[in-house]
Amino acid sequence: MRSIGEKELIHDRLGDRFATTLSVYDTNRRLSVLVDEFLGDERLRGKHVLDVGAGLGFFSERLHQKGAHVVATDIGENLLSRVRARVGCDCQRVDALGLVEAFGLDQFDIVVSSECIEHTPSPDEALRQMARVLKPGGYLAVSTPNMLWWPVVRLANMLKVRVFDGLENFSTFRSIRHTLQEEGVTVIQEKGLHLFPFQLPLHNLSTLCDEHLQCLRHLMINICLLGQKK
Repeated sequence: MRSIGEKELIHDRLGDRFATTLSVYDTNRRLSVLVDEFLGDERLRGKHVLDVGAGLGFFSERLHQKGAHVVATDIGENLLSRVRARVGCDCQRVDALGLVEAFGLDQFDIVVSSECIEHTPSPDEALRQMARVLKPGGYLAVSTPNMLWWPVVRLANMLKVRVFDGLENFSTFRSIRHTLQEEGVTVIQEKGLHLFPFQLPLHNLSTLCDEHLQCLRHLMINICLLGQKK
């Protein structure tokens, strides 16, 4: 594993504060889209699934509940210990930029990664690594923040509204689609989440916008894509 910088270990260092700073609403929306909507029970049952950047284990847990054989990865040992306690799945300390080195090519039926690639030095390389460990015909479900919202996040950091001081390299629908296509992964479904900040107490309206205003997905805060490898 390459040398991991301190800014990349921010979630592990936050410890209990990481859990308290998470938005339950946002987490549940991403779970609903990436796991329930994009993949679903039939695609997941009995399949070997890699969860990249497992964090506190919410996605590993949902995937496990749907009958998948889950391998959870993260660079934070404290986070992995929480995932082991929460899910009981195989947990390995693996860098998102070193998946091929750790697992080899064409190993997993499905790869899932939510809000991880932006915390790496190279989101594009993280996506390439995910695509390469995916079996032909397999599915890749990923979410990450939209580059359009980076100035707003930057301002919030400057005003000390957020406690986060790690890497934040945001992407666009177009950049992710291009990177995956270069790796032989065709995007078959896209969805945006949160037309306005989910911190506002307007969750019913936000969900309504997610479901009925996908024509505006390029303006939404979170990018969600499902791809299939040729």
